[in-house]
Amino acid sequence: MTENRDIRQLALGTLGFASLNEMQEKMLSLFPEGRDILLLAPTGSGKTLAFLLPIWEAEGKTLIIAPSRELVQQIADVWQRLHTEIRCVACYGGHDTRAEQQQLQALLGEQGAQDKYLIVGTPGRLKDHIERGNIKPEVFTFLVIDEFDKSLELGFEEEMHAILDTLTGIRQRIFTSATHAIPIAPWTGFHNYAQLDFGSDQKEPERLTIYQVKSPIADKLETLHELLLCLLGKEKGGTAEQAIVFANYREAAERISHYLTDQGIENALYHGGLDQEMRDKSIIRLRGGSISVLISTDLASRGLDLPDVSHIIHYHFPQSPEAYTHRNGRTARAGASGTAYVIVGPEEVLPEYFPAKLPFYSTKKHPDSIGPAPMVTVYIGRGKKEKISKGDVVGFFTKNGGLTGADLGRIDVMDHCAYVAIRRDKAEAALAKVKGLKIKGEKTLYRIVTGS
Repeated sequence: MTENRDIRQLALGTLGFASLNEMQEKMLSLFPEGRDILLLAPTGSGKTLAFLLPIWEAEGKTLIIAPSRELVQQIADVWQRLHTEIRCVACYGGHDTRAEQQQLQALLGEQGAQDKYLIVGTPGRLKDHIERGNIKPEVFTFLVIDEFDKSLELGFEEEMHAILDTLTGIRQRIFTSATHAIPIAPWTGFHNYAQLDFGSDQKEPERLTIYQVKSPIADKLETLHELLLCLLGKEKGGTAEQAIVFANYREAAERISHYLTDQGIENALYHGGLDQEMRDKSIIRLRGGSISVLISTDLASRGLDLPDVSHIIHYHFPQSPEAYTHRNGRTARAGASGTAYVIVGPEEVLPEYFPAKLPFYSTKKHPDSIGPAPMVTVYIGRGKKEKISKGDVVGFFTKNGGLTGADLGRIDVMDHCAYVAIRRDKAEAALAKVKGLKIKGEKTLYRIVTGS
């Protein structure tokens, strides 16, 4: 077993943090006692790392269940960033099932003799793999259900019940939740547990400031436009800041997106009616600093790692207190501050779960336009399956594109493609230089990603 001190040093060295937070330290000390743990913590508090670190240290195989593909991807990404030698396979809808099956078979075959590996997935996909024999449920020692409350809210109780019935070797469980009011049924096997409460999303973080914005007419589009000009306009010098606009319906999100595009504000859409590739592209562009505005339904309110969002805008009132707090949880994360705005129509009254007295934010004085985001996202037609790594992308563009490391931003390598953020003023020239060149011996396509 690796000493706690070594785990800390390894994690801090790979992630670039100065220290672990109190929750992460507490999980490292409590988990070895062997009790089940209920971890209550708000979004953005570092709970993913809090449960991954003790799993890294412990001896045994781990199954992690998460309610959304985005959260599965986030957990797998954090694990990958730790640079451990322990294999992790992610399983979720919209992903190549055959590729997952091959990875799982490798774990059961040549990797099966190893003491440790992780499988993280959504309930439906995990249940399917278990039924097909691609996952042997009896081998798991540890079970994590991340955002257990959200899994129940989304109606996954039947799938989770079926999965947990097959996990005959579980010795220890970790359930996480962002809210206190969660029923824990006997079928979960959760008992004699320790509860760690580091605050929930029921309470607004002190770093979050909330305003109301009055719309003079029922149609809030013009008010939204003026608000975005105030927050992101050229005179603010804030084109690197980012905002998420939340609407209650897919059709409304698309209407907002089209309107803002017509007003010259580049944005991206994110909702359940889009295919996974389009959703991934929207999040990649936001994370990479290629757009400043994301228009979404509540799908983006949980399970996404979006560390640089400064502003949350409630175009429609959230449909529940939980939706309100989870939307707000997309900002003021990991010690940062943030602001939230609710646009109020002439006949609307704020729901009771909003603070009693919200200050007003005026949009009367605003810049005339929003400058372009500082980066663009470039698509590369090769990915993990073609043995492309982040280092390969950096090396290719610095060697052939006339770029330095400072010109490059976030890099995301998918199964069969990759995305790299490049400084907007350098991207066109760089793409002209690399056109037709091979990356790792293969020709491919390089192009700037747009909203279309």
